[in-house]
Amino acid sequence: MWKWFSIASLLWGSAASGPEKISEPSSVERETVFDYEALLATPLYPRTLKKREKNGIVTEEVMFHSERDGAHDINIFAYFSYPSKAAKAGQKLPAFVWNQGGLSKASALRTEMGARRGYATLCIDFPQPGYRSTGRYAINTGLELKDDPRQAPIYHGAVALLKAVSYLQSRPEVDGNRIGMAGSSWGGFYTTLMVGLDPRLKAGACMYGAGNVQMGNMWWDAPKTDRDEPAVTPQSTLHRDPVFRERWRVTLDPALRLPRRTTPIAWFTGTNDWFYWMPSVMQTHTMATGERHLTLVPNWDHIMPASLVEQTFTWLDVHLKNKPAFSQVTPLTIVKRGNQLVARWQWSGPRRAVKADLILSGGEGNWHSRFWKTIPSTLKGEACEAALPASRLPLYISGAIVDKDDFRYSTPLLKVDPVAWGIDISQSKLMVPDYNGCAMWGSFEKTQVNYLKQHRLPIPPLSRVAKDGKRSAILRAGKLTLPYILFTPGVPHRFSCYLRSNKTTKIALKIYGKFEGGEQGVQQMFEIKRTWTKVTLEFTPPGEPRVMKSGDPAKPRNASDAGESGLPDTTVKVLSSQAIAAKASGASVKKLPRRAWFAATFAIPKGVRARLDAVSFRPIAEETSLGAGAMTPMNLKGLKVLAEGQGGIQ
Repeated sequence: MWKWFSIASLLWGSAASGPEKISEPSSVERETVFDYEALLATPLYPRTLKKREKNGIVTEEVMFHSERDGAHDINIFAYFSYPSKAAKAGQKLPAFVWNQGGLSKASALRTEMGARRGYATLCIDFPQPGYRSTGRYAINTGLELKDDPRQAPIYHGAVALLKAVSYLQSRPEVDGNRIGMAGSSWGGFYTTLMVGLDPRLKAGACMYGAGNVQMGNMWWDAPKTDRDEPAVTPQSTLHRDPVFRERWRVTLDPALRLPRRTTPIAWFTGTNDWFYWMPSVMQTHTMATGERHLTLVPNWDHIMPASLVEQTFTWLDVHLKNKPAFSQVTPLTIVKRGNQLVARWQWSGPRRAVKADLILSGGEGNWHSRFWKTIPSTLKGEACEAALPASRLPLYISGAIVDKDDFRYSTPLLKVDPVAWGIDISQSKLMVPDYNGCAMWGSFEKTQVNYLKQHRLPIPPLSRVAKDGKRSAILRAGKLTLPYILFTPGVPHRFSCYLRSNKTTKIALKIYGKFEGGEQGVQQMFEIKRTWTKVTLEFTPPGEPRVMKSGDPAKPRNASDAGESGLPDTTVKVLSSQAIAAKASGASVKKLPRRAWFAATFAIPKGVRARLDAVSFRPIAEETSLGAGAMTPMNLKGLKVLAEGQGGIQ
């Protein structure tokens, strides 16, 4: 199933918003929604429905009271697990609430996983329709906001989690001063919210979930006709206006209350997450005032590598079990050496760094489908640095260190415009640093197939007859669409691959996508033979590249030089500036980003068995492209191309 993502850009800095003055949001908003003391004062009425013990783990099915909504009592079902040996010894255990992705029904698998790590663990059924909890609030159908925020479904989910913490405190097995919360996706959304709301929490760990969703999100900013997420309701796909977004920001957004707490919190996410976009994650990270951690995984979507799942729970171990602290990384700083920019950062802490790298991506917006290039960096003691490649477009960059456990520690994103720094780009033919938008899967090797599996993307049949490496893909008669391609809007690209077949034949290749203006792309017929044949096709994904020209007025600053907001200016700008949130929710925003997809499809004639390898999609110099006419996207509706009269692309 294809995923839709942003191809428009968010508006950055003062130049994007014109002369209009936009006030900064208050760092600590006054509470207007949750009456914390009153909510905790309601009776808990806890009871155990079932209890079992297996392999040293006790698991209970429990119920407790959450709130009274009008004439209705809201009761919460949950699983509660803990190690039996520790409980029998009278040991007080650290505990956490696990908030599951998609707010699916509570699972004992999650609580027993926590118990095996030495925790008392609770996982609730959120009060949704068809769940064992009562309430029937349609929480995960979208980010809804009623006239009274306390009637919004999300509010009732938060109240249930407040009482979940109360339930843990009521248990004799639990140390009430060592309670944390963790979750993925919707669970990370709620973990962010609860860390700011509930002072009883001592740590929070979020896997791909954040706040500041008013800056752009899948629920509000995906076109209704382009939905591929069945849980999204028609109402939630309305493009919310700035007034609605601002009301959301000051009432129910998960990040709103973070400045009130110093609770340690961490975010672990892929750079290409299609629910929680990078601007929202960066802004949320900035708003946390306690100890905070960030892990960015380049080119990963709504899923995490196994090592970083382990890192998520290790964060809880640090703050609830007194395990060795996480390493810390300083924000990036930029220096100019001759005609090159160098990014520098440092690390400290007990977990020794074994390598460092820097990720970068050129252009604006397009958060789900941009490619992040990884550049090896020097690591000398506690100092790291990486030279930035030439680029005509602004770059977003993040440095990182990796320790012996493969745990990753990332700096916040920084926006760097080489032209504004006075870098001579006259010799740079490419608009962005070279990359391969198919690099995550295009050679069909073992690690790439694992990436496709984890992302639930289509995997073609595989062959051991390869052009490069050990594997290639098998193309049988009919149509085959490859996994989605990462790209930079407005930049000419060349699609390239190698093909061979069991006999000389012609095939059709179409590269196309659904962009803001509808479906666009190019296609061509190619002859392939029994030997490996290289096939290329050029295409410029629609969009505005926003190239700055040498000589444009701009005063470069080091990342440590701050403006009025306490953050660098737009020449070198931390992505999470408070001003960005205000602008993204204010009237100056004319068009919000939406999602799109972009892929390649082959049509193979009957009786032909072909192999495919070394797939790439790379930026090319404008002067080497086929010209404006050949590169102009074409509307493919109703277009039909036949491969030798059979099995064409439709």
